[in-house]
Amino acid sequence: MRVATATICLVLLSTGARGELLMDAETRGRGIACWQPPAPVLPADRPALAPDLIELTTGGADIQPGGDANFAGPIEIRTQGKLLQADSASYSSEAGVFSATGTIQFRDEQARVSGTAARYDTRSGQFSFADAEFEVYQTPARGSAESVNVFKEGVLELDRVTYTSCPPGNTDWLLRAREIELDTEKGTGTARGASLRFKGVPFFYVPYFTYPITDQRKTGLLFPTFATSDQRGFELTQPIYWNIAPNYDATFQPRYMSNRGLQLGAETRLLLPANRAELNGDYLPSDEGTGTARWRYDLTTTSMLPKGWRAQINAQGVSDQTYFEDLSQRQVLTSRPNLVRELTFEYFGDIWSVTALAQGYQNLDPIITPEQEPYLQLPQVAIAGVLRDGLFGLDYRLDSEATYFYRDDSVTGARVHVQPEISLPLRRGGLFFTPQVALDYTTYALQDQEAGADDTPGRAAPIVSIDTGAVFDRLAGRNQNYLITLEPRALYAYVPFRDQSDIPVFDTIRPNFNLIQLYRRNQFIGFDRLSDTNQISLGASSRVLNANDGRQLLTATIGQTIFLDDSNVVLPDEAPSSADSTDYIGELAVDIWRTWGLDFRYQYDADTKETARTSVRLRLRPDEFKAVNIAYRFVQDSIEQTDISFAWPLGESWDFIGRYNYSLRDNKALDRFVGFEYNGCCWGISLLGRRTVQRSTGQSDSAIGFQFILKGFSNLGSKTSRELKRDILGGMRYR
Repeated sequence: MRVATATICLVLLSTGARGELLMDAETRGRGIACWQPPAPVLPADRPALAPDLIELTTGGADIQPGGDANFAGPIEIRTQGKLLQADSASYSSEAGVFSATGTIQFRDEQARVSGTAARYDTRSGQFSFADAEFEVYQTPARGSAESVNVFKEGVLELDRVTYTSCPPGNTDWLLRAREIELDTEKGTGTARGASLRFKGVPFFYVPYFTYPITDQRKTGLLFPTFATSDQRGFELTQPIYWNIAPNYDATFQPRYMSNRGLQLGAETRLLLPANRAELNGDYLPSDEGTGTARWRYDLTTTSMLPKGWRAQINAQGVSDQTYFEDLSQRQVLTSRPNLVRELTFEYFGDIWSVTALAQGYQNLDPIITPEQEPYLQLPQVAIAGVLRDGLFGLDYRLDSEATYFYRDDSVTGARVHVQPEISLPLRRGGLFFTPQVALDYTTYALQDQEAGADDTPGRAAPIVSIDTGAVFDRLAGRNQNYLITLEPRALYAYVPFRDQSDIPVFDTIRPNFNLIQLYRRNQFIGFDRLSDTNQISLGASSRVLNANDGRQLLTATIGQTIFLDDSNVVLPDEAPSSADSTDYIGELAVDIWRTWGLDFRYQYDADTKETARTSVRLRLRPDEFKAVNIAYRFVQDSIEQTDISFAWPLGESWDFIGRYNYSLRDNKALDRFVGFEYNGCCWGISLLGRRTVQRSTGQSDSAIGFQFILKGFSNLGSKTSRELKRDILGGMRYR
């Protein structure tokens, strides 16, 4: 029977849905016209097919009585979610197989495959292609194979394969394999007889390996990282990933350092709906530089408990004070003065909150003596409650804390602090007026006191304050496109003098004067001291905002604290402050023509008639990929530094980053680095040279970092340059 152009539907004996084909990859570079194969759009005007149907559209058909058929092109064979196009086709009813020849095109939601011949087994649901080329949409990636078999279970088998994520016409990197099997149900790929080429040069061969093709985790070797430095020599790290369970995994990281030896490292993670935990650790059995065993651990956990409670652990430790300086590549670790170890239980309710804490430290700064080390808090219990708009329209607040402090060869003991507070916040329009009364009560039970000293010192003192201010705003500009605000504020605070010279100092400091400290009633942070004061704090802020999008164009603040009486409560080795002792503070942040910005902070010491501290930073940010920061920072008798950093594209694909941090007091560069980064569509490379000064010895350490990325496959080397570039683009962070 011969039939002209027709659409024929046949009942399949069995079919199956194919799983998604995904590749975990970075696909887009900065400002680069990376390729993205267009995902096919199956005809929307056709109704969806039932799982057991095939729709065949042909220019003509010769159907034999036994069910065999020949079809003239153009031909379309459509099943649920799949489309096959060919020049001609035939069907064998005995085998249940469609065979297509000519120009073959196969499409589904995940991939496109073309070839010279195709075969579809209606009973097994298997597609087979010869001399095939394929594109994967979500990666994106492409390649070719002598044959491709697509099974209904979501498995693809490819023979004599080439694979790349580079755009058409570009084969900068290429994976060749004798055979690749992609199991989209399990999310894994298996390659046999594979070699990796870059710019036509083979540089990696492995007879067998498996890898993830989705974002699911998979056990196996990760690509190694390597670097070099003066301290550690040549470094090679080979991570080994173990996917133990969907919510539990581990990464082992053996690390060879030519100047130090072989270090064993591991990272384990646990993720449950109510519990999270991460444990990192390293062990160096014998450091060739020191002749000792060296180790590190870092444990963080969070557990959600019944009745609104939460428990957290944050525990860190190293074998010695110079561990990070000798063995770490990250400056954020080498500059840490101590490591915290704490266990916390927390509860937050509508009115009450409770915190129970056990906390200790490991000192990493060799300059700090044992007498200067922080106290252990074993334990601390804090209870706070806030009731707003309560009886008579007042706000009621209670802060309380009980802590036991311990340190070797020091005064130890318990401290109990209770501070009830009542305030009456009054607001109308942009005005606010808040009178407040509080009672500070603190008592101690001490051990190891000097002979004749009071073992139970304490204090009780009222705190009276009035906080008032306003927010005025108006529109300005030719088109009323600027919103200008004026925000004056004044605080009066009175605390009578209480002799506290017999009270030890466990955890109390006098912080640097800033805009937050300007409006504090107590000059100290911590409960071992309550400053006696009779003061007026005055300040004013002004902002200029874009009235259309709310972008802040300028903010300026000035402030001063006027002391009406002398202050006699001090920390050990401090002198009392006279009423003439006052600091002035000012801050300015301004955006100049969107791309330029200026940040300025200044503090004037009225006692010494000198600048106490200042910082200024000029920043240029033309777009999200470009930044230049020029900064100066000064702290009286402590710091005077300049800092220049930049991240700047060189053409479409190259980036140039660098930083130069110089101490004017020491006439020494503290941190210097320069790096180049290439970021293309299918591969990237970064190279960084860095030289930093060690905190403990003052000696310089040089290091070179390298990263090589094959997008759609994996990466080699260190991510240090990328981390630094993110810091620069976000603005340099100052400690």
